[in-house]
Amino acid sequence: MQLTLAQAIQGREVELTVIPLRQTANSSLPEDLKRLGVRVVPFPSKGLLNLVHLSRLSHFLRQERFDVIHTHLTYANIIGTLAGRIAGISVIASLRTAGYDTSYHNPMRRQLETWMLRYGAKRVMAVGYTVADTHRQRLHGKRIDVIPNSVIPIPPLPPIEREALRSELVGRLSYPLLISVGRLSLPKGYPDLITAFSIVREQYPESALLIAGEGALRADLVAQIKILNLENHIVLLGARDDVPRLLAASDLYISSSHWEGLPVSVLEAMAAGRPVIATRVGDVPHVVVDGAGLIVPPREPATLAATICALLANPAQMRSLGQAAQTYVAQKHSLNAWMDQLLALYTSVYISTSNTPKSKTHVRAQAQEEVP
Repeated sequence: MQLTLAQAIQGREVELTVIPLRQTANSSLPEDLKRLGVRVVPFPSKGLLNLVHLSRLSHFLRQERFDVIHTHLTYANIIGTLAGRIAGISVIASLRTAGYDTSYHNPMRRQLETWMLRYGAKRVMAVGYTVADTHRQRLHGKRIDVIPNSVIPIPPLPPIEREALRSELVGRLSYPLLISVGRLSLPKGYPDLITAFSIVREQYPESALLIAGEGALRADLVAQIKILNLENHIVLLGARDDVPRLLAASDLYISSSHWEGLPVSVLEAMAAGRPVIATRVGDVPHVVVDGAGLIVPPREPATLAATICALLANPAQMRSLGQAAQTYVAQKHSLNAWMDQLLALYTSVYISTSNTPKSKTHVRAQAQEEVP
């Protein structure tokens, strides 16, 4: 979201500072942000409630006199909100996923975040209506502002460049080329996707699957791929900073998540004109609407495989879905409309806590990877 925000504020009276709270290996995000003129000030900490770190962060926030703090993901919702309260700055906390599974998260961290959302944050923002609905009881009826994610248009690659990239990625020219993007974690359902792909390959022996992302589940996925003898057909790309190009080079996007919010990766695939097959979780069904994609139940690899095979057998439908997806995202999730809503929220929060109007909105956005 930070990169999208940095792109959206170009030409607007907004000053943005991004404060990463954890180091992210192999991430080009800080440099990408700097190239867009965004100030990046890392404040990494090894502990969740490190008092020295908290004191330094709150001092920095107070010293810089930021107008609004916007936090993202659990760790930042806790630390950023607490530091903001200490510094006397209003905080907008973000909710990005629907549902909760204790096998994926630390219950104590969850409770700390709940307290911060209820009593620390001035406002809470969700990226989708289903996300908001699933958290209303948790927040005891506190207002949740809904501002759905947005993406920028993704242009097609020239045919020669597209074929060269496909060959580079899988070592040969393959069809079809499937892709999925996301952190290698249990909520993304990648074991289901790999199982489904093993079935797809029986009908499409030259097919290949790309998975772009990094995470704790890598070793397990590598083992599963080896057991299924798919080493030459599935490529774990790791973290990539060229996801739009990867999407433009692929034929079909798959989201196998067990639970989600409103995933930017799905919106990006649609913006690239890729047909999408996704599981019925979170706000995904509100975007992958009839005619712009296909929805399947989560945790059902056989159903996912059958849907993939049926779509691959119908090239006309693939083209139709891709075109409809691209049109839908351009109309419903444009960058300018998203930024207008976000700035309205920032301004509302700032005005409600300050009697001195300013000419610019100083936004601090907190970039934070989910703690394993």
